[in-house]
Amino acid sequence: MQPQLLTMDCMNNNAQHTWKSQWFFILASVGAAAGLGNLWRFPYMVYENGGAVFVFAYIVCLFVMIIPLMMTEVALGQTHRKEFVALLGEKAGWIGRTAGWMMVLLIVLLLGYYTPVAAWGLDYLYHSFALPWAGNTEGFFYGNILQLTDSPEIFGGYSAPVIWGLAIAYLTVFFSIFQGIHSITRVIKWTVSLPMILLGILLINAMFLPGSADGFRYLLIPDWSKIGSVLVWKDAASQAFLSANVGLIITVFYACFNEQKTNIARSALFVALGNASVSFLAAFAIFGTLGYMALQQGVPITEVVASGPTLAFVAFPKALTVLPFGSKIFSFFFFLTIFTLAIDTIFAAMEVVVATLRSEFNWINAYSREKVIGVCCVLFFIWSLAFAGGNGLYRLDALDHGLWAHLFYWAVIPQIIIIGWMVPISALRERINAVSAITIGPWLDGIVKYVAPMFLLAVYISSLPKEWTEPYGGYDQAFLHTWMTAPIVGVVILSMLLATRKVQPTAPLPS
Repeated sequence: MQPQLLTMDCMNNNAQHTWKSQWFFILASVGAAAGLGNLWRFPYMVYENGGAVFVFAYIVCLFVMIIPLMMTEVALGQTHRKEFVALLGEKAGWIGRTAGWMMVLLIVLLLGYYTPVAAWGLDYLYHSFALPWAGNTEGFFYGNILQLTDSPEIFGGYSAPVIWGLAIAYLTVFFSIFQGIHSITRVIKWTVSLPMILLGILLINAMFLPGSADGFRYLLIPDWSKIGSVLVWKDAASQAFLSANVGLIITVFYACFNEQKTNIARSALFVALGNASVSFLAAFAIFGTLGYMALQQGVPITEVVASGPTLAFVAFPKALTVLPFGSKIFSFFFFLTIFTLAIDTIFAAMEVVVATLRSEFNWINAYSREKVIGVCCVLFFIWSLAFAGGNGLYRLDALDHGLWAHLFYWAVIPQIIIIGWMVPISALRERINAVSAITIGPWLDGIVKYVAPMFLLAVYISSLPKEWTEPYGGYDQAFLHTWMTAPIVGVVILSMLLATRKVQPTAPLPS
């Protein structure tokens, strides 16, 4: 008999379809949550928002909202053991199914441009022992790897390095998940532990660089004058939600394979703190190195750091080339870290999409797991080609902004409201307390029902004036309509249509 997809397996009360131990669930969830955003977005947010004061705001958001919501998601998956769209539909009808489909389709869009970033890391990994970017990091990244065009409207042909990187990345994803929970368990032991070890090595190296203390000081000493800034708290909250995968279904999905008696509170705490530790390790390693670069260039640290892909693929490679020793081996470690961080997120997101399709479209069950995974990898490879051309970086930038500045909020706020009021959260809290060593009080209900949705709504509304007054990134409106507005509006419309489908209910896992 061919092995079934994970969500279908989740419906069978069979020990072979559960994690071997609680720690494998924690490793898998940390691996899925700790991605490239931890490596480049967190350090950049620290830089943009006054250094340590942002770290303080992030920690507050982590303990006030992220850990409680993480407990809720673990409890939801471990208790109900249902595919997410079906679960929300059961609780809130058409609105619930629409919210569920919006999040699944957001992941579809995300996979299209996230995997090319992993492919860039593979390209650098391949060249690590030659360091061809040593003389001109910007030229190597934008010219040799991306083959970037001068305008978003100019395609400029495909980049061969990106195409090859994509092929290897999707093959890696296929062989990581084609046997379901069995292959995932084997893979995560390496792909989760390696980034932690490699970032630790880079941090130790940074500690001994001249000027690194200035970087650490920027990261650790707050500028308390910025503590009242709305922007600081907005960015800290968004980074906390996005880096922890809260709302993105993956934690709920993986919790489906927990034993019924798994300690929910402890699992959620370790997942949230494990993900945060990757962010902090990356920030210390990067800021220590940037402190060294600032000393060498005779400029403030805020003038050598850059945002987004530029931080990971321009500024940091430049820093690696000027290390006093071991530039090649540390470059290899750094880009291996990028790839392993990315691959866990990609295959977890792929599993959610494929499992949802298998649950929602019964005719797919006629095909084996390997075939379904293989076809999906091919289709996602084709979708990723949209970001492998000379204008791929511009497309990536516009779509990424649309997803996280708008679509994420449209999907996650209804989701949290449904969980808080219609599941309801009080029932999940009872479940958490039944299997946990600590007792969670009614404060959890207040966070899920009121604090989290109202905070997210306030954050979103406060961001709208800037969205309306100036085009994002200075791009042409026609380009933004094609690569930002049209995709997110299309997701909303398609989600509404898919939500109208009549689907046979999925039975819960027998208790």
